[in-house]
Amino acid sequence: MSYSKKLKYLLCFTCVNRTEKNPNIQNCIHYTFKSLENGGCFQSNISFDIRLYESGSNNLHYLDFIDEYREKYPQHNIQIVTNSFPLDGFTNTHKMFVELSKLEKHEYDYIVWMDDDVVVCKKFMENLNAWVKRYGHLSIFTSLYVCYYSFPFQTQHKNQMIHRNIQYPLCEWAYIHNYFGSCCTIFKPSLCKYIPTHFFSKIGKPDSKFRRCVEHFFPNQQRILVPSVSFVQHMNVGSVIHQHTKGYKGHRAKNFVGINHDPKFYQILSS
Repeated sequence: MSYSKKLKYLLCFTCVNRTEKNPNIQNCIHYTFKSLENGGCFQSNISFDIRLYESGSNNLHYLDFIDEYREKYPQHNIQIVTNSFPLDGFTNTHKMFVELSKLEKHEYDYIVWMDDDVVVCKKFMENLNAWVKRYGHLSIFTSLYVCYYSFPFQTQHKNQMIHRNIQYPLCEWAYIHNYFGSCCTIFKPSLCKYIPTHFFSKIGKPDSKFRRCVEHFFPNQQRILVPSVSFVQHMNVGSVIHQHTKGYKGHRAKNFVGINHDPKFYQILSS
């Protein structure tokens, strides 16, 4: 892909009023937006819109802060999509993929599926955009939140295995069957049409259902490209909501670059 080509992204967040699920837990999506702002996302020249897919909460006042971002950054279309099924994350995610599958052709180049409890690195959108332009077309989807096993490229030389990332700098492989965590999953809108039909027949949480649908329709796509560091970190609030029941401990990326660090992929990958 030409590095000079301008791309447009749709950032999709599935969210819920967490106090309705557990009155002892505070909502955190406003912290996510503050992290995006602190990371320079709204001030960047990268074109993107935002959709919040709300999981059927009775009280939507926890999203009132969105009006402030609409006023400050009118160049980004920020929409809230409600759900008639009360507090149901599964139907909410299914609805998201149904709606995304109906997007007009060329309306958006890539979908960025994110959780409502994440923080991001500095110049997040510039780094994301650079990654997508270099690697976005090379696998069925990618993820900039890497909390699962990944491994370097390997070549055989004189009976020894040598790790080389010269051709694909800052990039590693990951097996699709190891993927989890929808904190920053990126794919073309055309992939969305494959997810709804088998979504409810697949086991697991929404990220696992997504992965299993991809495996179902694209069995030959066994690996994805992921960065050697994570651009995004998970707050892990879900683990607190479920109070560690049913073995759900939550997840975090050990290789997150940090909220005050700019990995500068846009400089490295454009050279």
